Amino acid sequence: MTNSKRIWYADRVPTNKMLYVNVKSIKEAIFVIKILIKRDLNDDRITDNAMGLEIYENDEWSEYYNDEGESIDDLLD
Repeated sequence: MTNSKRIWYADRVPTNKMLYVNVKSIKEAIFVIKILIKRDLNDDRITDNAMGLEIYENDEWSEYYNDEGESIDDLLD
């Protein structure tokens, strides 16, 4: 499971559950996150959300940062 990546996503509607989506690359993560953002912007029931990208290293999940210290938020256009 070394260097596995997953998007984490939480919204307030309808159940306030956490969703995890495994991705193979940063490019795929950006694609999926943009789809989630677009979906949420078109759903009036969703009042707030949070999401990010985690990477599995050293037997634990942690937030993704590239070699320049940028998070996935910094990489979205």
